[in-house]
Amino acid sequence: MVLALTLIGLWFFLLYTPLHKEQAAIVTQIEEARQQLDDFKTIMNKLPGFLKIRKKLEAERSVLRSKLYAKNDILMLFQHLYQQAKDENVMITEISPPIEELLQLNRIIPDSNQIQLLNINLKLQGRYIDFGRFISVVEKSDYFRGITDCKIRGSKSGHGDIQLQLGFNAMLGSLKEKV
Repeated sequence: MVLALTLIGLWFFLLYTPLHKEQAAIVTQIEEARQQLDDFKTIMNKLPGFLKIRKKLEAERSVLRSKLYAKNDILMLFQHLYQQAKDENVMITEISPPIEELLQLNRIIPDSNQIQLLNINLKLQGRYIDFGRFISVVEKSDYFRGITDCKIRGSKSGHGDIQLQLGFNAMLGSLKEKV
């Protein structure tokens, strides 16, 4: 009987316990695999929604960037005009694109195949010869698309600075590569 109890004890410690631990480890691995499979199924079910949201956000980002580029184009154009005027000894006293055009530019998404034009009105002060040089430089610029208005005012005596009001169409986006 002692021999039987000894054999049962040895069997329990040498065979049953390691097999029981191995079986418990396998059960744990199976549970972990089931949990991972459930997580994977959840992710796969949510993936189309995530892709749809991502596509929508990318489209919204594109719209916002296009508006930003249009605004940056306008600011670069204004800066370029101020620099050209300064280089030709002409002072810009006022620059004003029509508000309706600015609002419309804000609403549309620029198409890479379609040019965007903006009417620019400048009020300048300087000497007549400097106006000529300034207008010549503007007309040779890539953004220039034609004069729409031009008025010159001076004193009766002909001395001192005169005022020039100049309106022209400018193509937005033409300064990106050069500035």
